[in-house]
Amino acid sequence: MSATVPSDLVPLAVLERDGLAESFHHGIAVLVSPDGSVLEEHGNGKALIYPRSSLKPLQALTLYRLGLRLPSEQAVLTMASHHSTQDHITQVEAILSGAGVSQSFLGCPPALPWNPAMKAKVSTPASLYHNCSGKHAGFLATSALMGWDLESYLSPTHPLQLQIHALIEELSGEKVSKTAIDGCGAPLHAISSTGLARGISKFILEAKELVAAALRHPSLIGDVSTPDAAFLRAGFYSKLGAEGVFTVGAGSGHAVSIKIADGSLRAAPAIALALLAKHGLASADQIERISSETKVEVLGGGVSVGGLKVLI
Repeated sequence: MSATVPSDLVPLAVLERDGLAESFHHGIAVLVSPDGSVLEEHGNGKALIYPRSSLKPLQALTLYRLGLRLPSEQAVLTMASHHSTQDHITQVEAILSGAGVSQSFLGCPPALPWNPAMKAKVSTPASLYHNCSGKHAGFLATSALMGWDLESYLSPTHPLQLQIHALIEELSGEKVSKTAIDGCGAPLHAISSTGLARGISKFILEAKELVAAALRHPSLIGDVSTPDAAFLRAGFYSKLGAEGVFTVGAGSGHAVSIKIADGSLRAAPAIALALLAKHGLASADQIERISSETKVEVLGGGVSVGGLKVLI
């Protein structure tokens, strides 16, 4: 496998204003079945991408396999790209305190909350407010559980990170050919869009407790308005990632992974929903609910004059 290049990308969606195309979204979209076979592929699903935070479910499953058991709200935070609402922060603090680990060990960069209400109350950036602090708290809690060093928990050679690396290869069915550093400071493993879809599929089938926790607490995965929360409210597991990565998994084990080339998530929910609907994996009620919550409108003078059109 090689890195994604422009020829690996295809048109996935177009934004129209009064019937005229205004913006285009190119990328890669893959749907896999529970046995890992590719049911539909647009673009080169074998090209390498950085899955970014869409890898968090697989990282969380590693913690679970190693024996970390948390209340459902806290379990969701280990998979979350949270916006630092008060509830998010409370759950991250609970993960750390329950493990007897100080917040000072958090290795993610200091940040301000993304949630506007909480941001208005905070004047100083802190690692606790970073959108990945729940994942980091889970890393630290698991390292404490296993008796592993806390200071070096983000090193690619740390026992925890080696376990995560191995699980990603196991579930994706691919060898990790490149490891970089994610924005939060954790190791970031490049795999293909197809490998990511297969990883999410296997996660859905194995991690029943983690999936159920996310479905019970959809707003904890990001915030109330994030697109993955909309899919969770409709009964699908979903996790977004930075730079236009989006994943959705059905309870059956079917899974979608999408990489939008321009890094925007605007078109990803509609593309994912189109793939699910096309293969009979979403009911009319689910389609209507998700569409109503993630619809992209084009306004002219306050009136709808267009929208997003999926091309696959």
